[in-house]
This record gives sequence, structure tokens and C-alpha cells, in this order.
Amino acid sequence: MSALTSNMLVALMLVSSLAVSAAEGDINSDLTWDTDRSHTGSITVTAGSSLTIEGAEVKMGLGSTIRVEEGGSLTIRDSQIIASSPPTGIVGFGYGPGERASSFMIPAGSYFEDFYVHLIPANDSSFFGLEFLLDGSDSIYGTNDGATIQFAGGDSDTWITVIGLPSSSVGISEIELEFDDGTTEILVPTDLKTKNMRPFGSSGFSIVSDGTVEIIESSIIGGTWQIDGFASISNTSFNRSTPLIVQSPSSSLSIANSTIGWSLEDHDVRLGPSTEFTFEEVDWSDGLTDRWERRVGPQKVEFASSEVDYIVHGLGPTMSSLGVQSTDQFGVGVVGQGIERTVEIGWSETSQEFAISPVWAEEAYLSTESYRTAWNPSGGGLEYGGVVNIDWNKTTLDASRGSSDVVTWSEPFIEFDQIIDYESLSADPNSGWLANVTIINSGNAAAFVYFVCNDMDSGMRQSIGDSYVGGLVESNSESTFPIIWTPVNEGYFSLVCEIITPSQLVDETKWGGGTLSGPYVTFEDQPDTGSGSVLPALIVIGVAILGFGWYVIRRLRST
Repeated sequence: MSALTSNMLVALMLVSSLAVSAAEGDINSDLTWDTDRSHTGSITVTAGSSLTIEGAEVKMGLGSTIRVEEGGSLTIRDSQIIASSPPTGIVGFGYGPGERASSFMIPAGSYFEDFYVHLIPANDSSFFGLEFLLDGSDSIYGTNDGATIQFAGGDSDTWITVIGLPSSSVGISEIELEFDDGTTEILVPTDLKTKNMRPFGSSGFSIVSDGTVEIIESSIIGGTWQIDGFASISNTSFNRSTPLIVQSPSSSLSIANSTIGWSLEDHDVRLGPSTEFTFEEVDWSDGLTDRWERRVGPQKVEFASSEVDYIVHGLGPTMSSLGVQSTDQFGVGVVGQGIERTVEIGWSETSQEFAISPVWAEEAYLSTESYRTAWNPSGGGLEYGGVVNIDWNKTTLDASRGSSDVVTWSEPFIEFDQIIDYESLSADPNSGWLANVTIINSGNAAAFVYFVCNDMDSGMRQSIGDSYVGGLVESNSESTFPIIWTPVNEGYFSLVCEIITPSQLVDETKWGGGTLSGPYVTFEDQPDTGSGSVLPALIVIGVAILGFGWYVIRRLRST
């Protein structure tokens, strides 16, 4: 075999040992990657299919993605998954000076000549408002372009503490050393010793799964891992790859005998409100990085009425309240600010909070402040509403009597019972038809209730005594109200009465209401049966005339 042929075979073997995957499409079968490779683009493991990465090093290109559909699976065994561009910047937690201060070390003791350290902000942002404190003494203030710190040859390694309000959001992307002779050296921020800092920058690639993910005896560097199906992780290390995001209601996560470090957020795992998990023998990031956070998305609460004032108590880790909030015209209000919030924290094992209680969980509730309608007007002494438990697992809470969300609740439920106590089905339209209308309140709050009545056939409003008849109906009781029906004409009529429901109700039937029909009644003018009724009037008139004439004659005689 010639030397040329031999060299070609060696080259061919080297090339074949490093596969390059630039896939854009679906995996519709069982596929195995068992050789080192670089992956770019996006591939999808479809339902019923699988991708197994075994004994391989896979370099994931910037922006590359592996998706796993529900019913598909991804297995990573004895492999390395490495971002070609992992996060290299660092950022503080924003706590300011003290034990929780964020700091990094410049290895000044390794250099014997004078030099400048140029701190470069990430993403074209600004260090304006930041202060860089050197070993607790001298300080340098940041500018829009960054910050520059001077060191002398022979200086010892120096800790630099970052303080200032934006320090939790503005990262240091690069550190450049500039020497007197004009040469420069770049320090990768994540390679430095740090305290209370975390990585900052693009995660490099993403794994998105609605199926099954199993990772065994592997190493992961970089990447965003969103696992909304089932995930099992054992004997694996994660570096700049967390938080692992497992938030769908049906998802579950198991981590055992594994290491998590350098999380990009202040927690290593992000769970949904009902995500199931088991963690055994996990070496967490610790420090100011909590083990996990459980988050719930925006929540709203639905009342039967608009114009309800309420307060939500005990929101978030600070157990805060935003004060009085109000429902909109549709009776809908938001819980807190109506945005995603943290409802559970598995504290860092090295934190003070962990020593008090390893896990904090929100116990929020809602209480009504003012729940006014036409049935319980201000000053009437009737209070509606109560207390609603804030359930993490619901996006919409039901603030009404009988709901599983309420702790205590008061509201009425009003219905007609019957028309009673009428003597006959005929009457004089002038004197009217007398009866009693009974209203039942099966709710647990009293109400001032009124009703009107119309002619059943024509729909015209009828006079029944007052414009509106009614009054107070106590809870779990009934009240009877008299009516005097006086139609404008003779005829054969029937009443249909309707309860006037509060205009504030979003659904006018939510608290009952409804109509009640009465019997048909014959109205006829009754003849006057008094025979001598005209004579007394004539006598009175005659006496008046005689008296007036006698008075006139006397006046004439006197003159």
C-alpha cells in the first residue's frame, strides 16, 4: 500500500469518526447517534419514534434545537452534550454589599507589570449606576461604555464587588486586560472565581420535549431544557444548563445522584403549579441559587357582579398585598398583578431560609372589601362576599356561593313562590283585586327585593299598589308582600310579575330572579245598589239655595 493511499485511509477514518448533522426535519423511526458529531438546525422526534445518543460527544450549534413530541423519546447515555457557544458572561444577584454581595476575583497576582482591567457590559447595555468596590475599599463607578480599573505590578489577587440597582440584570460579557506595552489579554468571566454570581448570556441551544427524556451518566454544558413530559436524570452533571423547566400540568421530573451548577437564574429547577418531582442525592448550585421554584401563570377571579372591591393577601415570597383591587364590568378581577408569580421555593441548602424551613409555600387568599348591589345598598347593613382560597392549579377562580374555591361566602338567591290569599277571580277595576305574593330566599344573605307586574297578554305595566312592591327578604326564609291590582279598563286579564335583579349582575339569573304568573281575573264595574242615594244630595242643594236667597233678601231690605 502506498503512503498516499495510507494517508487517505487515515483521513477517511478521522472524517467518518466525526459526523456532522445539519438536519431540518423529523425523526420517524428509532435513530441512534453513537459517534461524535456537531448538530445544527432543528429536528423533531415524532410520536412513536426515538433518538438515542450513546457514547458520543455532540456539539450543539448556536440556535440548534431537538424537539420531542408527545409519545416520542430522547435518551442520552454516557455522552456529552456541549453548546458550541455556552454562556460566558457573569451577572450579580442585586443584593448590594454584605454577605450576599456579588463579587469576582481579578488574578492580579499573576501579573508583574501594570495593567488596566476593562469590564465590558453585555448586549450593548450600560454600567451606569453600578459601583465596583475593590476589596471593600476603593471603588470605581461604571459608565455607559463599561468600567476601567487600574492595577499595579505586584498587586495581589483582588475581589471586586458589584453593587447598584441594575446589578441583577446587567451582565459582564468580557474582561480585557491592557498592558503598558499595548498587548491585551481576554479573561472569560465564567473562568474566574466568583461569589454570589451566575452565568449570563445565550444558552446556545434548546431541548424541548413533550415526550420522554432520559439522561444517564452524561455531561451537559449549556442549553435550555424545557421538559413538559416525563424526565428521568441520573448520574449526570449540568453546567450552565439550568434552570430545568418542567411546568406543564402533566409533567414529572426525577433527578438522582446528579450535579447541577452555574444556573442562569436564581434557581436550578422551575416547576409548574402541579408538576410532580423527586430529588435524591442532588448536588445543587447552592449559595443564592435556590433548588427549585414553583410558578403559576396569570390568575383571575370571577364574581357574579361588577364593581366588587377585594384584597388578595399573602402573595409571593414576601407575602404581600397590592391593596384594594376592583372587578371590571364583566365581574372579572386579577389575582395580584395578573402576571406569573412564584408560589413555592425549595431554598438553597446553604441559605438562612433553609435553616428555618427547607421549603416555602404560598398561602394566599382573597377577601371582599365592598360588594354592593341594588339588593344590599350602602347603609342597608347587608354584607355580601367573603373569602376565596387562591388555588395554584386554577387559572380562573370562582367567587360565588357553592364554589369549591370559597372558604366562606354570603349571597342571596331569590325566587317567587306563589300568589296567594285572593278571595275571588273577579273584581271591580276601581277598588282592585287583592292578593299576596310570596318570595323565597334560599341564599345565606338577606336582600332588599322588589318586583313589578305586567299584563300577561299585552305586556303593559300594571298598577299593583306602588311602582315597585317588595322589601327585605331574610336569608333562608320567605316574605309575603300584598298587592292591589287596579287595571285601567274592564276585561279578562292575568298578571305576570318579574323580580327586579341588580343591574350590577353580569348574569341576571345568577342570584335567581324570574317571573310568576297569576290567575286570570274578570274586572267589571260594579253597579251602585244604594236606591236613595240621590235624594240626600238634592235636599242639600235645595237647602243651600234657600239659604243663599234668604241672605240676599236681608241685604236688600237693609239697604
